[in-house]
Amino acid sequence: MHTLPFLLSGFEIQQISSDETILKITAFATSPTAVCPSCQQISYRVHSYYTRSPQDLPISGCIAQLALQVRRFRCQNQQCQRQTFAERLSALPVSARQTARLGTILDAIAVVLSGQAGSRLTDQLAMPVSADTLLRRAKKAATPSRPTPRVLGVDDFAFRRGRTYGTLLLDLESHQPVDLLEDRRAETLAEWLRHHPGVEIISRDRSTEYLRGATEGAPQAQQIIDRWHVLKNLREAVERFLNRIHSQLKALADNPEKPVLRQKRTSTEKMLADGSRLRRHALYEQVVEHYKQGGSILGTAKQFKISRQTVRKFVQAPTFPERARATRTTSALDPYRTYLQQRWQQGCHTVSQLWQEAQTREFSGSRMMIYRWVQLQEEAASAATSQSSTQAKPSPNLPAPRHLAWLLIRDLERLDEEERQTLTFIRHDPSITLAYELVQQFVTMMKERSAQQLDTWLLTCLTSGISELENFAQGLQKETSALQAALTLPYSNGPVEGKINKLKYIKRSMYGRGGFSLLRQRVLKAT
Repeated sequence: MHTLPFLLSGFEIQQISSDETILKITAFATSPTAVCPSCQQISYRVHSYYTRSPQDLPISGCIAQLALQVRRFRCQNQQCQRQTFAERLSALPVSARQTARLGTILDAIAVVLSGQAGSRLTDQLAMPVSADTLLRRAKKAATPSRPTPRVLGVDDFAFRRGRTYGTLLLDLESHQPVDLLEDRRAETLAEWLRHHPGVEIISRDRSTEYLRGATEGAPQAQQIIDRWHVLKNLREAVERFLNRIHSQLKALADNPEKPVLRQKRTSTEKMLADGSRLRRHALYEQVVEHYKQGGSILGTAKQFKISRQTVRKFVQAPTFPERARATRTTSALDPYRTYLQQRWQQGCHTVSQLWQEAQTREFSGSRMMIYRWVQLQEEAASAATSQSSTQAKPSPNLPAPRHLAWLLIRDLERLDEEERQTLTFIRHDPSITLAYELVQQFVTMMKERSAQQLDTWLLTCLTSGISELENFAQGLQKETSALQAALTLPYSNGPVEGKINKLKYIKRSMYGRGGFSLLRQRVLKAT
């Protein structure tokens, strides 16, 4: 057993014994001298002996339990306050229950897993330790010090979505997290920047708090507004514009001579839909009434616990905004529609038979899907026989404003045939044609990173007569320098968003039981 490959600096092994799971190693210290930790005087005089029983790295899948005979020495410096002292060992910190090399492994596990998950893993690795010990290690471990970054990315993350938020600071050159702030207030960011001078470029979203914090904390730094957030704000402005005129577009799109076929709902589905509409209508009336009495957009949103976008949509709508018909998505039935249509034309109109035949072709959907498809075919046949001979040119079904907004922003080449028809139809409205041209010009500037036409675009937008785009342009005018930097410099908040995704994983793995200090340690040490 003494040939076991085991090294512990400063000790000589006396005995090794084992049972099924624990390997006990008895050893004694070999250094003839020790250094007093107070006066640094070397001492040869041994005062007494005692035994320490730390745990070490596992050996061959067994727990390595040490029994080390160590000594206390007498300090030979008469002026030293210590009369005796325990010898210091490089492999075993003072009062530690684990060796230094085992402690290093446990620190790494504590940072990555913490708590219960880390404790379960260490049990399997023959390094048993409690969840509380791992949490203490994660909180106690020193936070790595990082130099002040030249290019800093700033973005927020949610402790509790819609309620409390923190701030992540990232070095956009090394893509390493620099620090975590406990909130997203301007004062907190400004204070951090004042304590870390040297930041030259700050990339951020369009939050007014981050704008003010960066301006107060690092006035010499060049700010960049993130391009993705600018395009997101543009889409939101376009959606508000389309929501305002959606009723006009819907009136143009209505074609009474062309019946719209929709699958029938069950009685339960109808009851749920009607109940949802009644609740939404009641909320609409409450929001409008509160706003008319002098409430602000933000105050109304907090009062009824809804988003500002919903409040703005309600108060700007001339009448109750009904939900638009949902656009059709892909279905498990799509690969089988051609076959089912052929069988329908051949005279097979039985739901059970069509379902069984589809199952033989590896259809995994339910019988109800076939039943509803048959219903639509029957309604289509009935509508075809009752329709008059003079047919009007069909108009496309008008999607909701949030879907129409994407048609104005995306490239024409990326739209399918139905989306192009819808875009062509809504561009009959002159205001939408103007909005489409302005939006495409701005998107092109963003893609090509060209700021030459920015001033001209802003002026055109401000005189367009479209209030939503005018407000958007007015907001950009206040951040012209940051917007021009976004169009000319290569930095963005993309890396910060990626790190926030990792932060969310870490936060969720803590099950909400870890505080900010532990979250900060784990994020800063995660590589």
